[in-house]
Amino acid sequence: MQREYHFDRETSPENWRVAMQGSGPRGNVRVPAASSYPGGGRIDRGLALAFTLAKHGRVAEARQVFGRVETGFEGQAEQPEKWRAEFVLVDAHIRAYEGRTLSSADIDNLKRTLEVADRQDYIGQGLALNQLCLAYVHSGHLDRAQEYGESAIRLYHQGDAELGSLHLLAHLGQIKLMRGDLEGAAAEYTALEERLSGLPFADTALLAVSRALRSEVAYETNELEESRALLESAIDSIEEDDAWLDVRAAAYRVRIRLALSRFGLPGALTELSRCEHAAEKRAMPRLLRLVKFERIRALTLCDELDGAQKIMRSIGIEPQKLEWHDENDWVFRQGSAAVAISRWLVRTRRARDALVLLEPVEDSAIRRGQLLTLAKLRVIRAEAHWRLNQKSDATSAIVSAVRLLGQQPFRRFILDEGPEVFRIVQAVLDGERLSSPLDRQHRTRFAELAHYFAVQTPDRRRNDAPSTGSPSTSAGYQKYLELLTIGLSNKEIARTMGVSVNTVKYHLKAIFADLRVSNRTQAVAEASRLKIIDRHHPDK
Repeated sequence: MQREYHFDRETSPENWRVAMQGSGPRGNVRVPAASSYPGGGRIDRGLALAFTLAKHGRVAEARQVFGRVETGFEGQAEQPEKWRAEFVLVDAHIRAYEGRTLSSADIDNLKRTLEVADRQDYIGQGLALNQLCLAYVHSGHLDRAQEYGESAIRLYHQGDAELGSLHLLAHLGQIKLMRGDLEGAAAEYTALEERLSGLPFADTALLAVSRALRSEVAYETNELEESRALLESAIDSIEEDDAWLDVRAAAYRVRIRLALSRFGLPGALTELSRCEHAAEKRAMPRLLRLVKFERIRALTLCDELDGAQKIMRSIGIEPQKLEWHDENDWVFRQGSAAVAISRWLVRTRRARDALVLLEPVEDSAIRRGQLLTLAKLRVIRAEAHWRLNQKSDATSAIVSAVRLLGQQPFRRFILDEGPEVFRIVQAVLDGERLSSPLDRQHRTRFAELAHYFAVQTPDRRRNDAPSTGSPSTSAGYQKYLELLTIGLSNKEIARTMGVSVNTVKYHLKAIFADLRVSNRTQAVAEASRLKIIDRHHPDK
């Protein structure tokens, strides 16, 4: 049964709060057009319409209606404080969908709104804290963002605003991911979907938000097929309905990175063009800027360094002259720009410049609780030291990156860096230049990474067919099996593959497990039976 949205509730000015409780229009219910509020009508009705239009992706109409209501309000002789607070709340809500940042003055206004709010207006206070949570996510202050988010959830619960609290679970999941708590992020999204399933109506838009964010978790754990499936099930809704800046940014980021992993640079460039067009069409400059940094990342990882520099210059960044300041724009505060630029410096043989940039950036990430960004920066630091032949510093940096994230199953932040980092991972496994031996847990983690590097790292320049990573399609697996077929020892395989004997042992152990065999002879026989190799013509 379709729900009606009652704009003229008697409990004025609470109309927009109905949508946070789940009583507003959901699913395929038609939301009125902006023209249904010509101006001069009830303030609560206009604000409710603007609020709802923004939630359904019709941001330009939402801003149009908001402007009409605001103009009418400014023309009134009396302007009660409670109505000013309503304008602050709805304006901040619309900004979240426009992808606009909140200024320090906007943040002060939200805090003032909390001070003057009716103590029984749980939903109004919850929305103020909700928007403060987002503001501090964008400024990179994750501790404060999480505190505001958890407080908003408590108030939404007190006001029976179930949908409001579910949106906050999405925010908290993203915060935990940035803090390096991958399992915590996954738990937030699982809780979101479980609670959605208990609602008396289907909220497909919020379900799509959760799936898009889960696709990022799957990507970071190197579950690429799962990531792809989740994103494909969500992307149409993300493009059309109820997706704010951070969700679109996550969806586009994963979409581009999956394309790079699967099809190389040509595939990534295709997705980048689509995402840039979508950001321009929606007039979301911050989203467009983030996508530009994804373009810089893809070009740099594929050694198209001149192209990456052109993009940097087109958005006002001169990497050789870059100075780090805490007040830099939001992409810098979140760390993604710093990772992209320092990587470019390393790959253009400016490793010393990269190390200079990394010092204040890492310090900022530590102060803001951005452990995932810090781990990524440590990997870039490892690459810089390796280029400068500072092998001990390189292995220390990459071990630090893995230890920072504890037992969390992050993998892609290292795998995405490609062959150069593979060499550093091998050096760690071989015990080269380590200040202290690895414990068993971390040795296992590095062995896993070495295995994934060997079997899943494509030539990103080629437009390859998709690789599932299974023995039958992995060139790395096939090469090892061919060398077994001709009877090479582990030492001879290591010399042929350019890796250590220990690395060969780890790979063969993984191959035996995949083929469900226990020795070399059985592995060759099973691979031949599955037609992975031709044992009579191993060169094929």
